[in-house]
Amino acid sequence: MTRAGLLQRVSSLLATQPSGDGVLGVMLVRLQRLPEIRIAHGYAAGEALAAATAQSIGQTLRPGDEVHVLDDAELAVLLPHLRDGNHALLAGLRVLRILDAPVVFGERAVPVSAAVGLAVGPDQGEDPETLLRRAGIAAGQARRGSERCVLYRAGSDATGVPYELLRAALAGNRLEVHLQPILDLARRRWVGIESLARWRDPEGGLVPPLEFIPLAEDTGLVADLTRWSLNTSLRHAARARRAVADLGVSVNLSPRVFGQRDFVAQVLSSLDVWDLPASALTLEVTETALMEDPATGFALLERLRAEDIGISIDDFGSGYSSLAYLKHLPATELKIDRAFVTDLCRDRRSEQLVHSIIDLGHDLGMEIVAEGVEDADTLERLARLGCDRAQGMHIERPQPAGTLIDLLAREAA
Repeated sequence: MTRAGLLQRVSSLLATQPSGDGVLGVMLVRLQRLPEIRIAHGYAAGEALAAATAQSIGQTLRPGDEVHVLDDAELAVLLPHLRDGNHALLAGLRVLRILDAPVVFGERAVPVSAAVGLAVGPDQGEDPETLLRRAGIAAGQARRGSERCVLYRAGSDATGVPYELLRAALAGNRLEVHLQPILDLARRRWVGIESLARWRDPEGGLVPPLEFIPLAEDTGLVADLTRWSLNTSLRHAARARRAVADLGVSVNLSPRVFGQRDFVAQVLSSLDVWDLPASALTLEVTETALMEDPATGFALLERLRAEDIGISIDDFGSGYSSLAYLKHLPATELKIDRAFVTDLCRDRRSEQLVHSIIDLGHDLGMEIVAEGVEDADTLERLARLGCDRAQGMHIERPQPAGTLIDLLAREAA
């Protein structure tokens, strides 16, 4: 079905559902392993898989529910006459349970990973455009977060920042880099800096990264944002290394660049421009991002690691923590998610988990970095547990690049 046809069908269901007769649920199911499946089974497998997935979903939902294939990667499920939003959420969770089992098409049984977003009308939208947009917002949150099924929440609309404004800010180099130092716990000296993109709009003020980074990912601007971030971060790192010669720089990597054929060449070119060794750069990627397209992601990280670029698994423990994938990753570093670090001194289980992650990482030959260190007690406990490095507000808050580099120079003097 085309999106225009889907809009017409949603409009028809909204018009024919009597007032007070429950709500209309709109569900978007986004399949996440298509590139890997196409590599393994051929390009036509995407279309066959989407059709088989639609059939599997249709067999388990109610007779009046409708499943429509929008393209290889996305399906829409229409759920008329639901009681409320929670009823829609239960349907979404049922779909995820269906997809926990491999989908069979032809003679193949293929495991499928999906993100599910839901919105209900008329409560969350009285017209089809709004309902579909809000279901899409929820699906985007499911793709980026730890929950794989998300019901739209009031006030969670995609950023109010217009696409055109972000594009203009990138083109005009109006974003800026803030840096946060990384402390070596054994030597008690700064050995690295993490680069964090910030955007202060002249009219709208500070725009949170959680708004403009997803916007860049969802609108195709992420390649430009990554290119800007990498070059700007390396420029500041080159200056910072004049104060601390062996200082490393960490830059966050979006999964949207995994498929760029020239990405490794871009990174090497940027290092060459700023006369930095590849070993000075660490690229950070989250577990959740890797699992969107494991085959492509792992292949890219292997190529980067072959060039002596460091690879960090960010927010470790908050996503798809699995020994099955961890043993294959060419990672040089694990960053423990702040959720464990924050409760380290108050919760015995958090301490045990942190200790286990440290031992695991060391056994695999990785450095361990703890994020979110907020006080001296936590810092000392991490040191006793054998953690290698730490960062957080207690050590130093993120600051504009020029300010932090000046501080580095004074500390080194």
